[in-house]
Amino acid sequence: MEYRLAKLEDTKDIYEIVQNTIRRIYPKYYLPEIVDMFCEFHNKENIGEDIENGNVYVLLENNKIIGTGSRKENHITRVYVLPDFQGKGFGTFIMNRLEAEIGKRYDKAEIDASLSACKLYYDRGYKTIDHGIWECAGGVIQIYEIMEKRLSKIGDERSGLRLRPYKACDAKTIVGWIHDEVSLRQWSADRYGSYPVTEEDMNKKYMDCNGDCFNTDDFYPVTAFDESGVVGHLIMRFTDEEKQVLRFGFVIVDDTKRGRGYGKQMLLLAIKYAFEILKVAKITLGVFENNKAAYYCYKAAGFKEIASEKEEYYNILGQKWKCIEMERPWNR
Repeated sequence: MEYRLAKLEDTKDIYEIVQNTIRRIYPKYYLPEIVDMFCEFHNKENIGEDIENGNVYVLLENNKIIGTGSRKENHITRVYVLPDFQGKGFGTFIMNRLEAEIGKRYDKAEIDASLSACKLYYDRGYKTIDHGIWECAGGVIQIYEIMEKRLSKIGDERSGLRLRPYKACDAKTIVGWIHDEVSLRQWSADRYGSYPVTEEDMNKKYMDCNGDCFNTDDFYPVTAFDESGVVGHLIMRFTDEEKQVLRFGFVIVDDTKRGRGYGKQMLLLAIKYAFEILKVAKITLGVFENNKAAYYCYKAAGFKEIASEKEEYYNILGQKWKCIEMERPWNR
């Protein structure tokens, strides 16, 4: 996957992504006059002008542009992912990168939200602050939401996110974030026997079985929390006798807070602890190929996919799931 500033020669591909997405998705929400208005507004000339001003980014998969996003100062616009690639975490990745760029200079991001995207932005922490009106052909009126989100940076006290050792009482909250067996297996592979997982199951594995680790000082379950309570969880375990390699696992975030940067913040705090307190040389983890949102979250936290002599597969739910190995070395 590649994410970069758009070039003028990308104009045609970006235009086609935007137009195809609008024509396929927007008729479910809007009258034809409003759909036409969107298509006209995102014409090649406007896209080209934004590219020349350095405001447009593209996301590529296998050298093909599959998504795009633009920003002007702290205003986000034109975030589109090809319909066939939606629901796989690509839109979230683009939004994360745009917000990160904006956060370097501004303390908030703004966006004009279409009906198809309002819920997505709301789940990311955006709040409606006003409404805009756009008159289309034939006197048809479009009313859209103007939304705003306060941005927090890692290490900024406003984020309020902290880590502490896992407690038995955390289990009830954490297992409540797992709503189906696919989510369970993406989170824990074959480490739990059956769905649903109960708080008793989790505490037995952690408290009685030491996270399936042989040595008692090899296993570190932690919980992330802020002023609202428990918001995330992961485990850390040593995989070598010298305690130079630490492996992350069971990474999960409150499903009502996903897409707001909590996962990345939690990972960066755990990474800081691993390198500065535990003094490890590198951190590893595995992620299933079908868990795109987690994969891009790990990449955003600095993990890189590593080549393996033998690809690893798990037999899960009657399918073969490929596991991708990733690592983050200590940057001396």
